[in-house]
Amino acid sequence: KEKKAKMSDGDKAAAKAEKAAAKDAAKAEKAAAKADKMSKKEDKMTAKEAKADKMAKKDDKMTAKEEKADKMAKKEDKMTAKEAKADKMAKKEDKMTAKEDKGVQKDERMDKRAVKTAAKSPNESKMAGTDKSVGKDDKGRTIYEGPRGGQYYINSNGNKTYITADKKL
Repeated sequence: KEKKAKMSDGDKAAAKAEKAAAKDAAKAEKAAAKADKMSKKEDKMTAKEAKADKMAKKDDKMTAKEEKADKMAKKEDKMTAKEAKADKMAKKEDKMTAKEDKGVQKDERMDKRAVKTAAKSPNESKMAGTDKSVGKDDKGRTIYEGPRGGQYYINSNGNKTYITADKKL
């Protein structure tokens, strides 16, 4: 009590001011610490955001690569489809060529038969024997010459029909 009583009003005011200054300094330190803490939090958040941005860019690059790969795959599919179509067309052409070849072969066989048949029908070969053919008349019949010089043709019945002297070839 004595100490309190001994203090003068000026000292009291100075002590009070000192206490207030100490309180203000403590508040300022707390505020600075709080601001520092907030700043660190913001820095961490900024770092996290930067990391997230980096990851997003990485994802974008990967997506771009995947899209490019998809595009290439589609291009390859188109090329494969074109090749398959070309193969199909080549097979069709091969089939058509084979059919044409068969047709040509058939025609050739028929032509050979026709030539054989036209040259000598079964009746003609029997009747004409070893006689030589000398030509055809105006009706398309084959004219043969016999061993003694007579000329004849084979009629529709398969018999020899002799030509008169004025109609000989």
